[in-house]
Amino acid sequence: MATMTAPLPTSSSGLRHMEQQLLKEGKTEANQSVNKAEKHNEKLSKQEAKAADALNKAEHRHDTAVADLTNSDREVKLKHQQDAKIQAELEAKKAQAEKLVTSQKVHDDARQARLQEVKDAMTEAH
Repeated sequence: MATMTAPLPTSSSGLRHMEQQLLKEGKTEANQSVNKAEKHNEKLSKQEAKAADALNKAEHRHDTAVADLTNSDREVKLKHQQDAKIQAELEAKKAQAEKLVTSQKVHDDARQARLQEVKDAMTEAH
């Protein structure tokens, strides 16, 4: 409110004028206060909207990360299953190879024994 330096009016028209002036100043101050509050409210509303946007983006990134992790877990499980299958196939092939090597050794030993018999028979015949 403005500070009054003039003497107070004594007439009713002067008092009405002073009352109107005071009401006008009061309305101006009230309007300024309302405008300031509205601007502050708009600023807070914008901050809230930015925060909500950031939250939505963060939730989206989180959902994406969870989906990626789930897919990665599934892939790791699949790779473990594939590895176990390959290991089992490898063990079966190793066993088959060992069986073939053993069979070949038995065959070679039998062949050498027959060759030795033939050589021995030839040396006795001469």
